[in-house]
Amino acid sequence: MNLRDYPRPKNDNGIGLHFRLDLRETTSRPLITEGVEWLLSINAKWTLVAGGDWEQIAKAARLLWDAGIMPVCRLVTPIDRPFIDWAEGVKTLHDLGIPAYLQIFNEPGDSREWRNEQPDIPQFAQRWADAAARVFQAGGYPGMGGILALDEWEAAFNAVKTAGSAELWTRAWFCVHNYGSNHPPNYPYDEVNQKGIPVTPAEYAKYHFSMPLDELNEKRARDANPGDTVHDDDTTVLRVLTFKKWMEDSLGYCLPMIGGEGGWQWQTEEDLRYPKLPDEFHAGYTREMFEWFRTGKLSDGTPLPDELFCVTAWIEADGQADSWWFGPLGTKQGTIDAVASIPTFTRKFSWDETLPTEPQPIVIVTPPADEPPMVEQPPVVEPPPVVEPPIVEPPVIEQPPVVQQPPVVEPPISEPEPATPPAPETPAKPLPATSLTYTVQQGETLWGIAKKFGTTVDALVQANNISDRSKIRAGQRLIIPR
Repeated sequence: MNLRDYPRPKNDNGIGLHFRLDLRETTSRPLITEGVEWLLSINAKWTLVAGGDWEQIAKAARLLWDAGIMPVCRLVTPIDRPFIDWAEGVKTLHDLGIPAYLQIFNEPGDSREWRNEQPDIPQFAQRWADAAARVFQAGGYPGMGGILALDEWEAAFNAVKTAGSAELWTRAWFCVHNYGSNHPPNYPYDEVNQKGIPVTPAEYAKYHFSMPLDELNEKRARDANPGDTVHDDDTTVLRVLTFKKWMEDSLGYCLPMIGGEGGWQWQTEEDLRYPKLPDEFHAGYTREMFEWFRTGKLSDGTPLPDELFCVTAWIEADGQADSWWFGPLGTKQGTIDAVASIPTFTRKFSWDETLPTEPQPIVIVTPPADEPPMVEQPPVVEPPPVVEPPIVEPPVIEQPPVVQQPPVVEPPISEPEPATPPAPETPAKPLPATSLTYTVQQGETLWGIAKKFGTTVDALVQANNISDRSKIRAGQRLIIPR
């Protein structure tokens, strides 16, 4: 599967925030709806939904998808749980018309992810390979589950190879956990780590450090690491580059990297050379990480990899000290405002810069005898879309002879539909049952298209001989049964 063919949200900007943990949705407690509104307020296009069962996950995924946010889903379960019906998870999402991005397990080196609290990496690898094959066979996108160490990746890679399931890599993805500790976004390339620059008295007075000034500066000088790269020390949000190297060394290429967790935890102080993370640093660092997708450059100055689809900060809400909204340490308003202030943009990929814009031909339509000839003016050429094909042709109505502007259909986002053009003076004849064709837009699904045209998914599948209803792509021409 080509990198550009993986599903992404409309107007994708790479900004993600882990969804809240409480997935109740009632009249008195519409928590999912509230969580969706918070994501919209910072213009997030991606989120990780973690739930205890597929039905719970589906409730959140449906509302997120309808709001134009891509839900990446994780079933919260111990790695050593005896049986998990992964195909049911794929079907649950497909029935809603949602791409089935499923993160399979989470951080296998963490004892909390095991029933017996004893991490077993070979067992994780075998179980991941089996689950990923099941997700793949059901038509979903199997996600590597938040691994943090090279041995975890290599074990899973070898388990897939042993099982003879290498085809699943063609639709797999890598779930990124890129926490930054209390390091700046460009760590380990910053001057504190590279050169051991001393703390000034003004900095020491302003921020919280856990040792006397003279000892702190001695430690900085002693612990400097000139020449260090992210492959030497990946305690940084730039560790996405390390993940990329792991995959290239094993697979020969890099899978799409999609954020699950990451960014900066609140007021953390793991590296004593740096201050306990101040609130303004949390806001500024988080904004800089998301700006990668607007500027096309990472914090070390290197180009943003096409394979990095998004980064997803931790966490929206519900009891965590790091909660952006209404956590035990209060709402992180500075961070919320910093992210919300990023100018609206759509992330660009390398292939967007090379796609030419082709002019549309002038179409001359022969009118009925009692009307003067009409010449349809060439349409305005739109910029190339994010995903192939480079030019999205407008829907074509084969009949009747009088050309009527077809509707412009957006994916399921809460936006008003375009106004219908005035009816022509001479009423058109009714359309034949299969005379309307439509060109699929980026991010659309059969469910959304059926809803907009007043038909059903089954009718679209039958009319277009579609074998897998979860696989349509931008630029595909569909017959709309009437």
